[in-house]
Amino acid sequence: MSAKRQADVVTCPVCQRSVPAAEINLHLDLRCPGLPAAGPSSPLQASGTQRSLVETSQPETPATRNNAPMFRSRPASQSNGKAGVKRPAPPDPAREDKKPRINALKAAQPLAERSRPTSLSEYVGQGDLVGPGSLLRARIEAGEGVGSCILWGPPGSGKTTLARLIARNANADFRELSATSSGTADVRQVFEQAKNGLSLTGRKTILMVDEIHRFTRPQQDLFLPYVENGWVQLIGATTENPSFKVNGALLSRCQVFTLAKHTPEDLEQILNNALKAVPDPPRLPAALIPFLSEAADGDARQALNGFELALQVCAMPVQTTLDEEADLEAASAKRDGQLMEAVRRGLRKGYNRSGDERYDMISAMHKSIRGSDGSAAMYWLARMLEGGEDPLYIARRLVVVASEDVGLANNEALPLAIAAYQACQFIGMPECRINLAHLVAYLSESPKSTRSYTAYNRAAQLAHQTPLPPVPLQICNAPTKVMKQLGYGRDYAYNPNYAHPVTNDYLPRELQKNSSLLPAPTTQSILRVPSAEEEDKMWDEGKLKEWELDCNGGVPWPGRAVRDAKLMRGESVHRDSQERRDAPPTSPEVDRRPVSESVKDE
Repeated sequence: MSAKRQADVVTCPVCQRSVPAAEINLHLDLRCPGLPAAGPSSPLQASGTQRSLVETSQPETPATRNNAPMFRSRPASQSNGKAGVKRPAPPDPAREDKKPRINALKAAQPLAERSRPTSLSEYVGQGDLVGPGSLLRARIEAGEGVGSCILWGPPGSGKTTLARLIARNANADFRELSATSSGTADVRQVFEQAKNGLSLTGRKTILMVDEIHRFTRPQQDLFLPYVENGWVQLIGATTENPSFKVNGALLSRCQVFTLAKHTPEDLEQILNNALKAVPDPPRLPAALIPFLSEAADGDARQALNGFELALQVCAMPVQTTLDEEADLEAASAKRDGQLMEAVRRGLRKGYNRSGDERYDMISAMHKSIRGSDGSAAMYWLARMLEGGEDPLYIARRLVVVASEDVGLANNEALPLAIAAYQACQFIGMPECRINLAHLVAYLSESPKSTRSYTAYNRAAQLAHQTPLPPVPLQICNAPTKVMKQLGYGRDYAYNPNYAHPVTNDYLPRELQKNSSLLPAPTTQSILRVPSAEEEDKMWDEGKLKEWELDCNGGVPWPGRAVRDAKLMRGESVHRDSQERRDAPPTSPEVDRRPVSESVKDE
């Protein structure tokens, strides 16, 4: 009983009195005579007393053994107070093995961005522009810059990389903006900073604007004073034809450098350079890099993106079935084949409805029809439709073909073209592809005649020759008595009233030689008869031999005998192309305006 009572008693660390353990807190707050003053202690005093007691290092004695546990002193080696010695912390194995910090933004970059060349010696392709010995390369390496310029080329041809290399080698500040995410406020801020920096420090600024064609023409006007005065050196990169997408005033102040698509050899070198930069690369199919170089269609970015996908797939373990476990080589070959097919599908390029590709393809289809190559015309038709082209845009062009190229040789072509256009309006895609294919095949196989088309071109040329003659009074309209008295419509012969041919003054006297009613057909007539139209065509022996070899199996064209017979009789024949000086009538430029601004049939 006495032992239990003794265990319930503790010694006050302040006054060294024996106090029941249950009352130690009350004793310290109210009764302890060793405290500075009677009454409850403030929290600050109590905490300070407790802290000093804890930090004081004293050896444990029988007198202090019964102290309250919270007041028992710790050994000096474990004390954090001034009286003790701080014990060194044990080594942290995790800290010793900690890896250096990785830049998350840089690690997230695709392979195409991480493998960009940092010097001209690493730049691959565009040898005519920046190859060894070229003038542009010499200026860049000398740090002279190239002045304001526009880099025009297809996607993945190295425009952005070349712009950065130009800026890196020039002694100038470099700023980069993208027209897809920047506005006029951002451009104006850069321009003002460049102007102020030039006036204060004499240091120039190179501004690289990616996708510059996305700026509207009023936005591009903002560039003019800064580029014209040389306050900023502008480098614009664009995939669109700058003649149509860049303000003419700005274009006249910039040099235009055209970048071509990469060759397969260039792409193979680019991929091999990227492979060398990959740490511990996995095993790759031997045919992967040559395949990517061919299938990427000159686009280095697409080739690198496909290559990065292949690296990720090849780094994974080969998944096999129970039957394939015995033959890992066969399983690897199967995966390689699947990988190549996946990469091929991923490299399929889209169809750009707003770029030059659209107009190039519609021009290719038109010219294939004109040349009667129905297979080629059908291929370009499919390329456009499968790429998502508006079928009415194609149908409108085919209506033009029906009159321009087929014309009077087959008068059924135009009604069929109109019917095909209406069919596209009625049913739409995908069924209207059949109607367009029908029309393309018909126009390709129809005989061709440009008589009406060339006749209008000749008439338009005469209509621009000044002074313009007035309409002959004989064929003027005379709805009033006064006009009849003035001679309007006098002696006009109404042709249906006569049982025989009659004539009137259908052309002014100055243009009578261009009439179609002359006694003998001449090449001066505006609308020529077929024989006169035929005489004015060219004869190119080299082109004819090429056709005979490529398209006629080496068999001479039957028209040779006809021409030789005419020569024997002393008749006029086609003039040789080398003797002809006036250019033949050509097809008008393809309308490159947006569909909404071109011929509005809808």
